[in-house]
This record gives sequence, C-alpha cells and structure tokens, in this order.
Amino acid sequence: MMEEKIDLHMHSNYSDDADLPVAELISRCKAHGITTLAVTDHNSADSVAEACALADSTLRTISGIEIDCTFNGRNYHLLGYGFTPSDDFSQIHRNFSELQRELTPKKIETLRHCGLIVDENALAELAGERVPQEEQMAEVILADERNQDNPLLHPYRSGGPRSDMPLINFYWDFFGAGRPCYIPVSYPAMEQMVDVIRSNGGTPVIAHIGANIKQQYQEVLSGMQKIGVMGIEVFSSYHTPELAAWLYDFALNQNLHVTCGSDFHGHNKPKIEVGQCSYNASQLAAIRRFTDSLMP
Repeated sequence: MMEEKIDLHMHSNYSDDADLPVAELISRCKAHGITTLAVTDHNSADSVAEACALADSTLRTISGIEIDCTFNGRNYHLLGYGFTPSDDFSQIHRNFSELQRELTPKKIETLRHCGLIVDENALAELAGERVPQEEQMAEVILADERNQDNPLLHPYRSGGPRSDMPLINFYWDFFGAGRPCYIPVSYPAMEQMVDVIRSNGGTPVIAHIGANIKQQYQEVLSGMQKIGVMGIEVFSSYHTPELAAWLYDFALNQNLHVTCGSDFHGHNKPKIEVGQCSYNASQLAAIRRFTDSLMP
C-alpha cells in the first residue's frame, strides 16, 4: 500500500508569484508521492476546477485558497479549504489585484530611494499580464548590471548569506514589516474572510503563523478562534520542529483542525519542494481526519 503523503499549501501560476501550471504542479506532486493535496493560490480560487478535475484513484484534491487579511492591525494569510467557488472569491481576487496595481509604483519608488535601479520595462516584460511582485522586482534588480556593485545586494548574490533563496529573501529583507521598503497596507478583515469561506461551505485555517509572528501565539490564536478560524497549519516549511510541536498540542487541546503545507511556489522559493512537511504517524492521522472531513 502506498504511504500517505499530504500537502495542503502550494501555488500554481494562478498566483502572481508562482510559475507552474496546475497540471504540471499536480504531476510534480504525483512524482513526489503526494496522495492528498490542495492548490491554495493567493486570493484566487481560479485553480479549483482544474485541480479537482485532475483527481484520480491515486490522488485526492481539495478546493483551496490563501487570502491576505488583517487581524488586530497585523497582516496574515488565511487558508480556505473545501469551499464551493463563487463570485465571493472572484471579488476577493479583483479587489486584491486592484490594490496591488496601485501599490506597484510605490514599491518601485521605495526601492529607488534605497539606491537600487529598477528597469520598469524589464519588470513589465517579466511580469507579463500579471501584477509585478516584489520577487520579480528583485530578479530584475539583481540581473541589472548597473546594480552589480551595490553592497545592498551582496547577500543575495552567489555565495552570499541570503543566496539560498535570493528572491524571497530579498522580499522579506526589504518589504517585510519594519524593513526599508515596507509599505503599510490594510487587507480585508480576517473576520470578514472567515465568513466568506464558511458561508461557501469551507473551513478557514490560519497559515504559517510562525512566518508572521514570533511570540504570543496562544493569545493570537485564541483571538482568531473566537472569530471563527477552525484550524492551524501546524506543519509548515516556516516552522521549527519545536513550534510545530507546540502548535499541534494547542490545536488538539482547542479542538482545532491540524493541517500541513509546504508553501511551494517554484522559481521564487527553490529550496521548498512539494510535500516538504514533517510529521509522524499520529500527527498524520490528525491531518487525515481533517482531509476526510472535507471529502464527499
């Protein structure tokens, strides 16, 4: 019998910062032995029909989305699973894309204020029809010979301390909260997005909380549970084994669902592969209970 392998957090090219078509992404998952998956594109449910159509006797697929939202003044990512796609999700995508288009010139301005040269023509060509993302800005900046000797970029070049995943590391280092290019932005309230997911038959789960905060996990998660969040992405490429163990115990004690996800993107996160989640047999059983609850 094939050993079960689950990954409930990955991105196709329906996400502006990922690059694999859905069919190619699912083929990759099959090659890595994944038996249950969800494609969770950023603020978009456009992959759901295609992903679910590719399910077969060896692979279960679950509808998924990852939504940018705000809770108590801080931005988080909220995963939704098992929902029925509707215009509610199309509206989320339209609103998010419009906001990102408005922010793009501001992002470029902050980069130039740091002394970096941004070739907007090269950026537009790289982004194509999609809204340019910070990782694409990093790619254009690093490839531009005019930035070759800028010391700010040395960590991201070959052999540098941030060169293992230079594009996403550039994003965190320049655009993360409190960083030099950070631009405050308010996304929809998490409570509102929880209601959208649940009203369409889905289950809201907080994503990779260890990537967003470094302390007060119990206080924050308890507050999220009060507004209707029903699960925690316990096993994540962003979580240390110690944090995952704590989140697992907390989720079970609070009767919250336990999920896992690699957060695979492809080119922008080359160290993260599909199925990159570590859990033992009893922990897998808890994840399986969640996925079973979503199947017809």
